[in-house]
Amino acid sequence: MTILLFLMVLSGLVELAVSYWLPSLRKVTTSLLLFAELILLVFMLALYGDLLWVDVLSLVWLYRLFNLYRLRSSRSNERFLQNVTRHTTLRLVLFQAVIAGGGLISGLIYGFYYKQWYVLALIQLALAVILLVSTLRHKAVSNRLLASQALADTQAPTLSVAIPARNETDNLYDCLVSLLACDYPKLEILVLDDNSTLKRTPEIIRSFAHDGVEFVAGKELPETGWLAKNWAYEQLAEAANGEYILFCGADTRFEPEALRTMVSIAVSRNKDMLSVVPRNRLQSGVQSGVLQPMRYAWEISLPRRWFKRPPVLSTCWLAKRQFLSSTGGFKAVSRRVVCESYFAREAIQHDGYSFFRYDGVQSLKPADEQLETAIRLRYPQLKRQPELVALLSVVELFGCLGSIASMFWGIVLGSYMVSFIGLLAFILSAVTFAQIFLITYRRKTGVAYLLWPIGFLTDIYLMNLSMWRYEFGNVLWKGRSVAPSVMYSDKS
Repeated sequence: MTILLFLMVLSGLVELAVSYWLPSLRKVTTSLLLFAELILLVFMLALYGDLLWVDVLSLVWLYRLFNLYRLRSSRSNERFLQNVTRHTTLRLVLFQAVIAGGGLISGLIYGFYYKQWYVLALIQLALAVILLVSTLRHKAVSNRLLASQALADTQAPTLSVAIPARNETDNLYDCLVSLLACDYPKLEILVLDDNSTLKRTPEIIRSFAHDGVEFVAGKELPETGWLAKNWAYEQLAEAANGEYILFCGADTRFEPEALRTMVSIAVSRNKDMLSVVPRNRLQSGVQSGVLQPMRYAWEISLPRRWFKRPPVLSTCWLAKRQFLSSTGGFKAVSRRVVCESYFAREAIQHDGYSFFRYDGVQSLKPADEQLETAIRLRYPQLKRQPELVALLSVVELFGCLGSIASMFWGIVLGSYMVSFIGLLAFILSAVTFAQIFLITYRRKTGVAYLLWPIGFLTDIYLMNLSMWRYEFGNVLWKGRSVAPSVMYSDKS
């Protein structure tokens, strides 16, 4: 064991040294190092795979192999590649050292086989409690804003609704119909045709001209410096005349009082920005039952207060035009995948931001687009760092899903306390997912209590798929690649 751990650390030092070498020499060396580390990994699992902490350490080692392959592939510029791979290597080796140290110490104190499951079960219970408390807190806070009274027509500020549309058809038509049915008195509706390849999209927009819908012709995407969605937002913001701007997608629907309610909340509570948790349409199939809830879980189940990052969704959000300008506008977030998070962090510093649930707004995003969105968001949300993907994969696999294994192994090992703690963590995780499901779809169902393991497995898969696509493949938004702009940006 000591020799294997020594070789593990030594190979990490070699990885650091290789990152400085010339690309031509580096390809051969990284190939040999990949092969050598893979053999070490197989040996470690063959000899000590019955130890839980060795399994965790081995999983992290896979991300070191990924990082080596990234170094070998040399898909990005040399300086950027050297910096990111060195940082990843250092953090992953440190992560492994912490795991190994904790495993060896716990083995000396408690014994390797029995107590390791007891300690893991306690960690699983702690994680389940944290996720449930955070979810319930966000659920309570996001529902408090609905007490505000609606503004009278004379008090209402001007409002611009801004919709970027690329190759949209029926969804866009239905969205505009719902907006025109709203009772807001001082309303401007702008729809940007984002260089659609379908002729039907601009035709739909122009067909509403007699109702006051303004057609905005999208300019070509600049060659560098902008993501397509953010560039569309920038053009819409420039064209908008309202004191407030509401951004939404074509798959959003509004009740007649929705716009008045949202603006009333913003005005009465002096908020510069609001982000809405809409009512989603539940589609058939397991995929629909886990994709959108897990997307929302990233916003409402994590203890975001610890990281000073407020929850935010891009489905429908409202902001003061003056506030957007004062924070640098969309030029400040030209290559940020979740550009709304930047404005939310700026606004919350002076209590100018709120995240709230509202049934008057509905999202009809289909499951295939939900999948595309998840792949586009996951890796940038983790700062494009494989070490964070590794950390979260370990936490979700061993810390959350591991409660199922704890229940089973507790019985095998004759430790009913481990089984009980694992069962308690399982129940709390099921309750958490059911709450997220309720927030997402405004529907209670017993099936939601059983979907959470599938949800976590799906999230682990999507995190790693997103990482792979950004590093070695391609990531699309509305048919256009976002990977190059995101990967070589200093902002995520």
